[in-house]
Amino acid sequence: MRMIALLVAMSVAAGCVGVPGPVTGDRSVREAVQRPISDAWPRTLVRAKQRSAGGAPVPAVRAFEYAYAPPDSPGLQQIHVRVRDADLLHRLPEVQAMDGLFVLPRRLRYVTAECGEFGAFYRPAETEVVLCYETLRTLYERGLEQQQRGGLDDGYPLRYVRANIRFIVLHETGHALAHLLDLPVTGRQEDAMDQLAAILMLRFADLDETSAQVIGNLRMAADWLLSRSTGAYNLHAYADEHALGEQRYFNLQCLIYGTDPAAFADMVDAGDLTPARAQGCPRETRMATRAWLRLLLPHLAPDFELYEDEAQRYLQHQW
Repeated sequence: MRMIALLVAMSVAAGCVGVPGPVTGDRSVREAVQRPISDAWPRTLVRAKQRSAGGAPVPAVRAFEYAYAPPDSPGLQQIHVRVRDADLLHRLPEVQAMDGLFVLPRRLRYVTAECGEFGAFYRPAETEVVLCYETLRTLYERGLEQQQRGGLDDGYPLRYVRANIRFIVLHETGHALAHLLDLPVTGRQEDAMDQLAAILMLRFADLDETSAQVIGNLRMAADWLLSRSTGAYNLHAYADEHALGEQRYFNLQCLIYGTDPAAFADMVDAGDLTPARAQGCPRETRMATRAWLRLLLPHLAPDFELYEDEAQRYLQHQW
């Protein structure tokens, strides 16, 4: 039964079984999806699945390719078939929005594959973003555990999978863009890619998603970062290129809080963010957003000048 449910989750993640409803049950996530983002903070620069005035999709020059490698393990083969048939990677809203948005020197390939363990990564030599089948299975199991422990609705595990797939794939897409566009990254690259993934999820929303649902997706991604932490670390963990799970969790919470401190004031009361960190989050969110816009704007494809004008107005705004 778990495998059947996981296969359904892959279809939902690909947008083939309808749009997931709001989260119910878990307090932090439930309240997050009920609160709109302030209109004072410009959320969307580009919407996925752009449409003409008549409602038809606007054709774009594709810069991405998609592949679904068959796994060797029998336990992953059904997942592969379902993911391939649903065209999972191509149907992620943020990936759809970016496909053709930038002028890239080479085509970027998105691939699902068997990896032998949980993970996702960017391969520069092949210009590939790889999402492991094991990751899809593990995320669903985590969502199912949360559902059973918290008495959440039946759709929660599917939404959990979908939200985390989007964040993980966008994180690796950040590595790809930094490589292909030769973007400067002056700090820890993994932290920068977490920031970019969050910004892309905030900016590149699906047409059917509300602001509250976007924030709910980010809260579920933050939960996954924290769920992998043990609280006890050795020297290898401190020396790793990734920040500790707790740090990545609070960094993402800060970006969420920074979008609208008034709407998310209870994050501090709930312990999701310390008062000292929260004080600087609005500025931190603006700085990260402006920095990534400045880096990416010079690489926009010719058909997207309209979005460049909107982004420039945001950059010129006096805060």
